[in-house]
Amino acid sequence: MADMDRRVRLTMLFDLYAPLMTAHRRELLRLYCEEDLSLTEIAEQMQITRQGVSDAVSKAERQLEEYEAALGMLQRGLDTARAAREGLDALTRQDAKTVAEALEEILRLQG
Repeated sequence: MADMDRRVRLTMLFDLYAPLMTAHRRELLRLYCEEDLSLTEIAEQMQITRQGVSDAVSKAERQLEEYEAALGMLQRGLDTARAAREGLDALTRQDAKTVAEALEEILRLQG
């Protein structure tokens, strides 16, 4: 996965699961994801080593991926958005059957 894709996914996971993390890890990841600070900048601000920040970010990323594996909130949201796009596309084509299928998929995902 490209670094930008990884960073976007990490930010999305952080948005969903941050409340489940410790305050220290949440703040560190907030600086990394939302403030876009480098590991060195975070280390200076939090008065820890750069390696400590790197380790903490890696552990936080694994933790968020574990939450996603267990709860699936991000994937469900992405699937819902995909189904909504498909429904909108079908609506512009006046394809009632596909619109109905997309709406059924959204309801299934939310249900």
